[in-house]
Amino acid sequence: MNTFSVKEALTHGWNTFKSRPWIFVQAGILLFLINVAVNLVQTLVEEAGKLNGDMAALMLGLVSMALGIGVSFLISMGETAFFLRAHDKPEDVSLKDLWHPHPFWKFLGTSLLAGLMILGGLILLIVPGIIVGLMLAFVGYIVIEEKLGPIDAIKRSMALTKGNRWKLFQLSLSLVVLNILGLLALLVGLFVTIPISFIAMVYAYQALKGRVVEDVVTVEPVAA
Repeated sequence: MNTFSVKEALTHGWNTFKSRPWIFVQAGILLFLINVAVNLVQTLVEEAGKLNGDMAALMLGLVSMALGIGVSFLISMGETAFFLRAHDKPEDVSLKDLWHPHPFWKFLGTSLLAGLMILGGLILLIVPGIIVGLMLAFVGYIVIEEKLGPIDAIKRSMALTKGNRWKLFQLSLSLVVLNILGLLALLVGLFVTIPISFIAMVYAYQALKGRVVEDVVTVEPVAA
């Protein structure tokens, strides 16, 4: 059975980040600006609906909701593809890797199904939801990398995490603490801690697949 080290995952996340910090900061700033722009558009659409009667408000509200959901999933897909590449080839990753819209419907279906399963577990006194969340920790990576559908991706994630869920819990808890520290650092620290967190999780995912790249110390930067 393959396994991973929490310490090595965190170390790999940090070493990868510091090898090309600016590309990760740029990615974080870009995603932040996209979210701000989408929220602004949603607000304008909703306000326009309120000025044109109940039916218009309902229709434009639905349009706003669909826009928000669609963009959020595209962002999630882009982040997943970006950090998968950052783990494997940090010297090659660029902002272009944030655009990864395929397979959108498989990713959407998998995310919704996994979300419902986790929600169901949380309703059952929280702990089952945490366990299910750990079991399904890698469904997004699997869909992006292996192009599997919802059921197959869920089965694959469950198989990968079997026997390592306690370590995944330890890693997840460590990343929560890390990002709280980033939040306390006037929010700016999140531009450091979030990339480290993503890369650490990808490290765990690849390790459980039996595939770990050599740790990164220095990387010659390339144009974003």
